Amino acid sequence: MRTFFCPQCGAMVLPGVGTCPSCGTVLGADGPQMQEPVPEHRQGPATVSDASEMKAPFLPYEPREFQLQIISDIVDALDRHRHIVIESGTGTGKTIVSLAGALQHARKTGKKIIYTTRTISQSDQVMKELKAISSLKPVSGITLTGRSKSCPLLQSRPDFADLSPSALSTLCSDRKQKSLQNRPGGCQFFEQVEPRLNSISMYARRSFPRSEELDAFCRNLGACPYEAKKLLLKDFDVVVAPYVHIIDPEIRKNLLTNMGVDEKGIVLIVDEAHNLIDAVRQQESFTITARLVASAHDEAMLFTDASDASTPAASQRRSPQLCQGVTMTEFVRAVGRAMKDLGTKYIGFNRKETALPPKALEGSLCAILGIDDAQLGAAVNRLIELGEKREEAIADTDAPSSPVLELGHLLEAWIKSPDSRYVRAVRADADGEFLTASCIDPADIVTFMRSLPGAVHMSGTLQPLAQYARVMGLPGDSIPRTYPSPFPKENRLVVYTRGLSTKYDELKSNPSMWPEIQRTVAKLCNSVRKNTLVFMPSYSMMGKIRPYLEEAVDKPLYWEEKGRQRNTMRSLDAFRRGRDGVFVCVMGGSVAEGMDFPGDELCFAVIVGMPYPPPSLESDAMKTMFDSRYAPGWDGSTARKCLRSGKSARRSAA
Repeated sequence: MRTFFCPQCGAMVLPGVGTCPSCGTVLGADGPQMQEPVPEHRQGPATVSDASEMKAPFLPYEPREFQLQIISDIVDALDRHRHIVIESGTGTGKTIVSLAGALQHARKTGKKIIYTTRTISQSDQVMKELKAISSLKPVSGITLTGRSKSCPLLQSRPDFADLSPSALSTLCSDRKQKSLQNRPGGCQFFEQVEPRLNSISMYARRSFPRSEELDAFCRNLGACPYEAKKLLLKDFDVVVAPYVHIIDPEIRKNLLTNMGVDEKGIVLIVDEAHNLIDAVRQQESFTITARLVASAHDEAMLFTDASDASTPAASQRRSPQLCQGVTMTEFVRAVGRAMKDLGTKYIGFNRKETALPPKALEGSLCAILGIDDAQLGAAVNRLIELGEKREEAIADTDAPSSPVLELGHLLEAWIKSPDSRYVRAVRADADGEFLTASCIDPADIVTFMRSLPGAVHMSGTLQPLAQYARVMGLPGDSIPRTYPSPFPKENRLVVYTRGLSTKYDELKSNPSMWPEIQRTVAKLCNSVRKNTLVFMPSYSMMGKIRPYLEEAVDKPLYWEEKGRQRNTMRSLDAFRRGRDGVFVCVMGGSVAEGMDFPGDELCFAVIVGMPYPPPSLESDAMKTMFDSRYAPGWDGSTARKCLRSGKSARRSAA
């Protein structure tokens, strides 16, 4: 039987109708296109044997070596409420086997799956595999991105790009509230979510769209993708989300609420797990800049003390008091002065940073203002209170963010952050002194991981696995597993050049080093007529080598673009369609991990140096922390014994 469907949303449309009743797409004079109906599912691709389907009912391909074993290990671990930590190299199909194993467990238990990724490109791969699984079994999946990437209102207002998350949330809530109350100034995109939700859901279920495709579909309907996804989460089997959705406590709470589950009702998959701990540290770290303090001071000048009725003219009223004898403007000014004083006192000659002793900022503020610690805490609380009222009042303006509120929250975090888990420092750059609080020992993620009845942590580079388990604070009965490469040894030729180095000191001392690196890379690219990836250690080096390669390489060249994910993915798609191109990217960028290049899409890789981070205050502090916990030069052997014996892992961070 042949049926008529809307080509945009997939809804059934009667012959001769010119507009889709679900999404409003204009279909033209000929009406909808005639298509074969898409079945919910079929028995499975011809390439899947009956024996394989019995062992792995959610694996849509004929299994490669070790894939059935990996799926079996995942299912066994999750059925026993255990975490499984997997290292499995390129080509083992980590994405598909983790989904197949997790779905097999989830269908028995009624759980939902959260698949966390570092980059959008990795989430695209998950959707591709879910679509393949849907040919075998009924399954659904949806991708999430943050408000700043999905909200059409924010994208139409470039001046909102630098707003803080709290300001964006306040702005969004204010607009939605006005829409719900039929008041002027609401959000037109939010108002179209409910009427278009069925069409969005049908499109997501039928097409398994990538993140940007789903966002574009919603925008074409005039609906907000961010709000639509929130309403749809509870109806989908797999939610694909960036790391921040599990490492930020507030975002995680909202995610679970929107999915209609708690920690016990999910299966968590952590993709490229070796990146997670750095993402957690970055999420819990923060900076107080001179620019923020200056903006907060300018805003503080607008505040007046409503309790001061002695002068009726608002322009003559005093700045509100934060604690006894200290006004808001005095307090904010003191923060700026304290930052300068700390820089002068602690940053030595020819240096740009130094770690601060405990309570250095608090002591400086108290000395400047003539107050004690209790009064300082009260002043910060009052600053936050007034900042919240201010942000609510300006939510519907062109500048809906309060620097006073942001400064208040950062000062509160500074005062409350434990010395054992943070490195506090004063640094200086062209804009002046600024303060940093860098987390070296995350705590919240440890609590969350321990609340889960099992999870899948996987990467191609995760050894020693026991160290990762201790870093993340996983239970002592977590299961470490490594699996070999499926490629024949003779297909894995690895060669290296002698006498070349990308180390800063060697590049500086040997002027001929960089030209020789350029010539070598170009020669390698021209030596094979196959698709080639070139991995550079940094974006700056990639930019430096670009002019030379564009002249010296006689093949199509494609480039990763920093901060422009969509352009990068378009270039990558073009590279994959060809068979004799060169794609230049950065190790640790959006293309370097979690990408699938089947067949001849990639045959040769050139790695230009290793992007080891330079020594820093934070790395020195972490080394000291680990030496004190595990003895100097700890190599993970203690943790391996701990895992084997089932002892409880100690909370820590790498």
